[in-house]
Amino acid sequence: MTEFGCARCSGADALTALAFCTTRLRETHRLVERSHFGVSLRECPECGQAFAAIFTEFVDWKGGEDAQYFDFVPLTATEVTSLAAQGSRVDLAELGALGSVRRRLSSSWPTGEEKRIGWRTDSLSVREGY
Repeated sequence: MTEFGCARCSGADALTALAFCTTRLRETHRLVERSHFGVSLRECPECGQAFAAIFTEFVDWKGGEDAQYFDFVPLTATEVTSLAAQGSRVDLAELGALGSVRRRLSSSWPTGEEKRIGWRTDSLSVREGY
């Protein structure tokens, strides 16, 4: 597996990396911006590592605390070019495939469960929230 990022955006402690990535990564492209789903391309100001930032929320209309998921998938320069060219018609299956073959930073908060933050290397399914 290829190593991505620096100690700030890809360090061992997922909680620290998530705090950095959510506040310090610079947005370079906004691909999708909907109320329950967003995809943007971002870049680390420290090392220049590119990421796809994927936010998904599933509203169940049952008292709040709706399921929310946020993933930062590291990208190569070629992948950034390809995804940016797709714009709002970004291929969600392609995004999921990229996030399934390398370590990604993930914040997962299913309805009624505790929030989980960590580095994941399992399958990533990207779909629009509602």
